[in-house]
Order: sequence, then structure tokens, then C-alpha cells
Amino acid sequence: MTGELILFESHEVRAFEHDGEIWIPLPDLAEAWGIDRTTPIKIISRNSDVFEGLTSNGGVMSPDVQCVNERGLYLLMGKVSAGRLKHKEAQEAIIRFQRWVPELIQKYRKKEIVQVPVSALSLIDEELDLAKHFAEKTQGNTKAFQAATLKKFGYDHLAEALDIPSRVHGEAGTWFTPTQIAERCGSDLSARNINYFLLNKGFQYLDGGLWRLSDTGKLHGEEYWFTSPQKHSEIRIRWKASILTASGLMKPIEQTALPAKV
Repeated sequence: MTGELILFESHEVRAFEHDGEIWIPLPDLAEAWGIDRTTPIKIISRNSDVFEGLTSNGGVMSPDVQCVNERGLYLLMGKVSAGRLKHKEAQEAIIRFQRWVPELIQKYRKKEIVQVPVSALSLIDEELDLAKHFAEKTQGNTKAFQAATLKKFGYDHLAEALDIPSRVHGEAGTWFTPTQIAERCGSDLSARNINYFLLNKGFQYLDGGLWRLSDTGKLHGEEYWFTSPQKHSEIRIRWKASILTASGLMKPIEQTALPAKV
């Protein structure tokens, strides 16, 4: 089986033909829209009767990747939009996607987009394992070897997710995770404490269980794709050193309202 690949604003969206219908993986849609990858799955689960026959868990791409056909895609876009997403950028991305998707379908049917064998997915897995093997043999950095493999296959955005934020403090351009911010404060606070502190200060908000940057937060941090060793990808936030003073965490202790332990 072959799939078709097209870019939507630098995001890869694949389309597969099966039993005469066009199918698109839900993870591709979630990434293109800038939403939590579990959101489409939850919407379909809550409306299983409406989506009956419009989704597929196997036989299209792989057993663990759920896909939606063309009719299901239009229905899903309506359901996601009706959910009143808090993230303005995601709302705007879905609107742009709605305008663009007819072009995707048209190009697919005219075979004007790039063909990618589904077997390439297993090839990537094999090469990632091989990269790990060579890293161990040469005592090299496993993440660096695997990032090179991802770039080889054109997954630059996933390769960037392997980049670990620096633990060096106080330098321009330094990135901090919430755990590192807690360490920098010289306290026994947890990442959870820091996250809710930054929430209350208006630097971030929760969207489907994921932390996302507010407009104020974008001045001091950035969102990036993190991939776990189990190959689960999700959006995370890393912070510039400026967040320490902007949030008030760097003020003298008597002037600072540190977050309470949760």
C-alpha cells in the first residue's frame, strides 16, 4: 500500500487509499491543527455512533494509528470547532485547514502529491534502533544519532524535539524546564508547583491536559514537540531565563510569593 504526502504549512499530512476511500491519520491532523493529539480521538469516542464507519483503527496504515475518511474528516473539523478551543492559534489553523483541505483531496485524486510507502515507517524504526546501537558502540549521544536519522527521513521537527533544554543557568539563550526553574529557585518545589504558579501568573494555560503558552508567556518561552523513549510525542514548554524575573521568582524571598506545594 502507498500513501500520499503533502505539506500543510510545513506540517506533514498523509493520505491513504483503502477500499476506494481516502483516509487520513488522526495524529497528522492534530499536529497540523496545533492541538493535543488525543483530542480528535476523544471527540470520536464521545460521538461513536455519529462516526460509525467513518474511522478505522487497522487495515489502512497500522493497527495502532486511527484514521478518518473524507466524510469523517469534515465531520471531525466541525466537532473540533464546536468545542470552542481556548487556543486562538489552533482555532485559526483549523479554519485555514478547512479552506485548504479541498485542495488536498483534489491533489490526491490527481496523484500530484508525493508517494510514500507505508513500509517506510518500519524502515525508520529499524534505522532508529540502528542509530541507538551505533551510539552505544561508539559511546556517542543516542539522541544526536537518532536526530540525524529523523532528519534523513525529513522529520526535522521531530529531530528538534530530541534537543534537551540546557541546564546552564543565567546565560542569554538558556532554556529552562519547570523542574529546572524549581532547582534555580533553590527550593524543594516540584515542576507541578511551578506550572500552577505560572498558570496563576498568566504565563500559560491548560488545554486538554497539556500546558500551552498564553500571549504573555510567548514573550518568555516557546512550545516544542517532545518525544519520549516510548515514541509518544506531545507539546511541551521551555522557558527563557527572563521568566525568572518576569514571574517574580527571582525577587528576594521576603518579596516573593512562591507557589504553595501541591
